[in-house]
Amino acid sequence: MRGMSRVRACHAVVSLAFVSLAACSSPAPAPAPVERFDVFVDAFLEHFASRHPSIAAGNGLHQHDDTLEDFSASAVNTEIGEWKALGTRLQAIPLDALTPDERVDHRIVSGLIDAWLLDLETNRNWQKNLMIYASAISDGVHNLMTMETAPADVRAARIVGKLKGVPALLEAARVNITDPPKVMAERGVRMLKGASGMLTTDVPLAFAGLSDPAAKAQLIAAGAEAAQAIDRFVAAFETTTLPTAAGRFQVGREGLEARYRAEELIDTPVPQLLAIGERELAAQEAAFIGAAKTVDPRRSALAVWRDVLKQHPKRGGVVPAAQRAVDELQAFVVEKQLVTLPAAERVMVAAAPPFDLGLASMHSSPPLEPTPVKSYFYITDAQAEWDAARQDAWLEKFNIFTLTVIASHEVMPGHYVHSVFMRKTPGKIRRIWIGLNPFPQPSSGQDGWAHYAEQMMLDQGFRADDPRYRMAQASEALTRICRLISGIRQHTGEWTVDQAAQLFEERAHLPAPAARAEAERATYDPTYGGYFLGKMQMLQLRADVQAARGAAFNLREFHEQIMGNGIAPLWAHRQLLLPGSTAPLLQ
Repeated sequence: MRGMSRVRACHAVVSLAFVSLAACSSPAPAPAPVERFDVFVDAFLEHFASRHPSIAAGNGLHQHDDTLEDFSASAVNTEIGEWKALGTRLQAIPLDALTPDERVDHRIVSGLIDAWLLDLETNRNWQKNLMIYASAISDGVHNLMTMETAPADVRAARIVGKLKGVPALLEAARVNITDPPKVMAERGVRMLKGASGMLTTDVPLAFAGLSDPAAKAQLIAAGAEAAQAIDRFVAAFETTTLPTAAGRFQVGREGLEARYRAEELIDTPVPQLLAIGERELAAQEAAFIGAAKTVDPRRSALAVWRDVLKQHPKRGGVVPAAQRAVDELQAFVVEKQLVTLPAAERVMVAAAPPFDLGLASMHSSPPLEPTPVKSYFYITDAQAEWDAARQDAWLEKFNIFTLTVIASHEVMPGHYVHSVFMRKTPGKIRRIWIGLNPFPQPSSGQDGWAHYAEQMMLDQGFRADDPRYRMAQASEALTRICRLISGIRQHTGEWTVDQAAQLFEERAHLPAPAARAEAERATYDPTYGGYFLGKMQMLQLRADVQAARGAAFNLREFHEQIMGNGIAPLWAHRQLLLPGSTAPLLQ
């Protein structure tokens, strides 16, 4: 029996040898097909929309409008795995098979995936920042309430569906957020209170014209139920968590550099960024003082500036003043041919809703919307319940000179005009705002353009006869530079929020309430220095393109090419306008 076994074993070896030879002589299997980049992008956006539907809606992605974010620990861990899987798929797509636009988008998406992983896995903001939970409710509902992306009855039904997720979202916040940073906790509470008021007051007003009584009653009931859940959560949070909130918000030097590298494609070390900021802070201070001397050479710059701040509208008059500023800016853009403005486009200037805590913000029709919807420039007026001194301090920010500079940033020719040109940007990646604070987003290309627009308008001669506008623009520039410095010094642990607020008061000359708001923003938006860094890169890119094109350079064409290339870190704009450029982004 043993001998028979050896014979059979030998026969098996011979047979395997023949099989092996046959395999060698057969054609090799065809390689797996490479995934098309546009197919990957659709998968990337579907993942983004399914995990963050409230943000996605603001980008024109409405396939999950009736759902609310899931911030449970299990859902977040699943999302982390999904981002990693998308990163693996992306890296498997060879660059040499892509168009120049796709190669740029490939790099942007790679950075965004890194940024989301930093946010979810490393910094774990879902365990720190109550604002994330508040904005999921307010942003998603507000978009459905104000953006006419579907018939009113359809949007109302989607709000009802979304609000069903509010109890689970608040429960996730209760479990996840146990020791939040105090600033994030306080701002989150204010945002949740605003969202509660929006659901009980603004939503019924927005859908007052619903023809179906049952649908209207269902919407009102859903809003009231969700508001009650929010109110109960806030009451408990203010009792159990807020009084002892003392968690750390700092991401550290390495974390800060990682975020700039991922979101903005800026690999400049933090000490060099800080040096650039200090250098430009001194330069803008000199411009501020020089403009003040032109106004009145006998008085100090701050004395002149105090007079500027006093020239503001009264409470209730800020919105009409903003409309006048937008109209004047548009007339100048047309006269100087700085941009070719599309016909029949107009921005609605309106008072900000109660949950919109910023000074002023542009809510443009998302470039991916199949049919453009109304765009709103929101202004936050002083609150009626404030005393006269506090109202005056807030309204100083809206002095007629600064208000005009803000309007140039937000509307004309800043964010709003940019969004109009983005409707024709190639592909989809550079036609979306991938996130809203406190989520990862590339701001150097978006806010860098808008900040550049402020200075460019004055450089081209807007209100050249009144140096107070230059003072206001320099003040805005000082604010953006102080943001870079504040973000770095707070997140590396050098400064407290109070010290950063002092920087904005003393060096950017902001009123105390605005200075405090700016300093607090750094806690949840570490890279808000992207505004300033984007403008600096934009000015450098314009100079380099002008040098390359020589006499053929045209400022209007440059502006339209930048805006037509969409929202992107300036590295991407440089590669699209100067292919293969290896020049430094920042100097």
